[in-house]
Amino acid sequence: CEHNLWGRYNAISPRPIAPRTIAPRTVSPPTRYDHHHHHQVFGASVLIIVLTLVKLSAHLSRTDRLIATWLAVTGAIHMVIEGYVVVTPDYYQHPSENYLSEAWKEYTKADSRYASRDSFVISMEAVTAFLVGPLCFVATHGILRNKPWRWALSLVVSVCQVYGDLLYYGTCFLEGFVHSRPEPLYFWVYFVLLNALWVVIPACVGAHAWRQLLKKDAKVVKR
Repeated sequence: CEHNLWGRYNAISPRPIAPRTIAPRTVSPPTRYDHHHHHQVFGASVLIIVLTLVKLSAHLSRTDRLIATWLAVTGAIHMVIEGYVVVTPDYYQHPSENYLSEAWKEYTKADSRYASRDSFVISMEAVTAFLVGPLCFVATHGILRNKPWRWALSLVVSVCQVYGDLLYYGTCFLEGFVHSRPEPLYFWVYFVLLNALWVVIPACVGAHAWRQLLKKDAKVVKR
């Protein structure tokens, strides 16, 4: 697979995305992509969410506070960022200085299936944005309000995230990673490490939720 990855696409290429079989007329390079500025915007948005939740979750344990924060942040990412690419099929075809459009043009260098509107990727993103995203906020509300169903829903959300990410990796692996440019930034950072967050963190959240459900079940049995 590694041989296929590096052999199918040259590291130095005038084409912005891989593979080269995508028709040139269907893609348009980003008009500009200021990593520093965009990271500041994203970081500020996350900081606002975190600070708000810290104030609202002062009564919770540190673990529950972290989980509530994660669910809120990932819910916003699902609904806003991933939702945008679902409802904007021509984001990569026209020059734009829209933040979300430019961010997706950059990430498309790591996975061109978003530009080619791959049926699996777009369907997966639609479910993630419009089902899992809202459920993340419902789960956050449940944790903040100490609802009895909070850990069951947190487990469901975490399983959906891990399952979707493993399918995302798996389809790329079976196709020989032809949709990603081989430069370390695009393949290892964007494609591998960035997406790995939605395997590792949800797995930890799901494990915690499962333990809480077992504790609750044990208390019921004792009664």
